[in-house]
Amino acid sequence: MTKTKILIFIFCFSIIYHLRSKILLAQSFDSASYHIDWGNFNMTSGKKTSTNFQLTDTVGQNAPGKFTSTGYIVKAGFQYIYDSMEKFSFSISDVSIDFGSLTPNVGSTQSNIITITTPSGHGYEIMTIANKPLSTISSSTIPDTTCDTSCSISSSGVWTSSNKYGFGFNAIGINSSGVATNIGTSSYFTNSTYFRPFAASSRSESPQIIMSENSPVKNRSARITYKINISGNQPAGNYENLINLIAIPKY
Repeated sequence: MTKTKILIFIFCFSIIYHLRSKILLAQSFDSASYHIDWGNFNMTSGKKTSTNFQLTDTVGQNAPGKFTSTGYIVKAGFQYIYDSMEKFSFSISDVSIDFGSLTPNVGSTQSNIITITTPSGHGYEIMTIANKPLSTISSSTIPDTTCDTSCSISSSGVWTSSNKYGFGFNAIGINSSGVATNIGTSSYFTNSTYFRPFAASSRSESPQIIMSENSPVKNRSARITYKINISGNQPAGNYENLINLIAIPKY
């Protein structure tokens, strides 16, 4: 029985900001002792708390509140300053995935969890790419999965057959209890039986989106499952690659 040891190193991840600058104008007030750059004066504003409630408010401004139109969101009022106090963050629960020894015709899976927070703006995209297919020093490779019928680096497909070989992954949105919700991932993976192969920079392919939303989120998580199924003809050896996760906030 052929056995193959698989080790995937994860991740060198990137955080890329796309910002557009625009001139913003507000009223300016001067005296011999003061210079004030604000558009209005309020009676009171801030954050109030009690045993069961938390309130942020602005009192005295002419039109406080959140206003939206196509392409724009205006948050008028000092209470919205607290939205900016959450920092953009992206975390990965495990950065080294070790499959150990594999048995032919028996699909093996490992997983880790990614978590993202985007306190302002228009949401996020998470993209992924591998440096190369799983391979040994002697250049033996485990092929990319083609799923049961077909799938590609940009389109997932059902992969449940034990006679379909290769390496692939899926991403499924989960809640804080680890229960699958598919929030953020449903456009890319219908459910946990859907997989696809990684894009690879060694083939000059581009990173592919695996999770996204168009509104701010806090501690949004997804479980990434990596799957390998080998045939009895797969050469034994230590197979490795590197996988990059790229978190991009939308502003």
